[in-house]
Amino acid sequence: AEMGGIKIHASIDMIIKNNRLHNCGRGLWLDWMAQGTRVAGNLLYNNSTDDIFVEVNHGPFLIENNILLSPISIRDWSEGGAYVHNLIAGNIELRPQDRETPYHLPHSTVVVGLKKTLCGDDRYFNNIFVGGAAEGERSKSGLGIYENAKLPMFVDGNVYLNGARKFSKEKNQLEIKTNPEIQMEEKADGVYLKMNFDEKILQMKNQLVTTQLLGKALIPNAGFENPDGTPITIDNDYFGKKREKQNLTAGPFDNPGKGKISLKVWDKP
Repeated sequence: AEMGGIKIHASIDMIIKNNRLHNCGRGLWLDWMAQGTRVAGNLLYNNSTDDIFVEVNHGPFLIENNILLSPISIRDWSEGGAYVHNLIAGNIELRPQDRETPYHLPHSTVVVGLKKTLCGDDRYFNNIFVGGAAEGERSKSGLGIYENAKLPMFVDGNVYLNGARKFSKEKNQLEIKTNPEIQMEEKADGVYLKMNFDEKILQMKNQLVTTQLLGKALIPNAGFENPDGTPITIDNDYFGKKREKQNLTAGPFDNPGKGKISLKVWDKP
């Protein structure tokens, strides 16, 4: 019950970066009091339970520039999260919780109070969603599961491929019906991701994601910022490459090319 590739309670102001989590059952499990947590540039695939499980957290936590390819990419039993520039090829599960769990002063272990998890108050900016995984009552592709979330949602600049469910209130979105045919290939020198990258994705006019844009998580009234309180600008991609600020590419890769592409997403040591 307490196992995962990475499993942690109270990951306050923690950075979880540049990991490959695969064939774990559950990949990454952030269990309550994930406040100020930043999950960046990780590769998750072939996990039979889920890639990322965020359980009874109230935010703010930031999930950015990750590759999530398992049938359940995100198991969201939390609120107050920001999901930015990810490739999300599996479904998202949403499940409110009656348990009361702590939230803190910003950048502190001091507990302010306890709240139930209503779900929502999430931000989804500049992600690529891929449909095709089998859906259930609580899990759907794209952002379809959030249509009736209790708390408000903040959604902009996302791409929906292969039937992934769009978010109806999102003004700036792109829907492409074709399957990008994502494949993972492990070679002697590392792991490669192959996909068909539609050039229309490169033509979107997406916003640069900053602390100001993300606002504050509702329950703790705290911003998405660095541990020292300075603002965050998500201007690097999965590889650490600076993004072109005038033409931001949705997903974790900035301007990766078009058509059939092959990217080395993990170096074997």
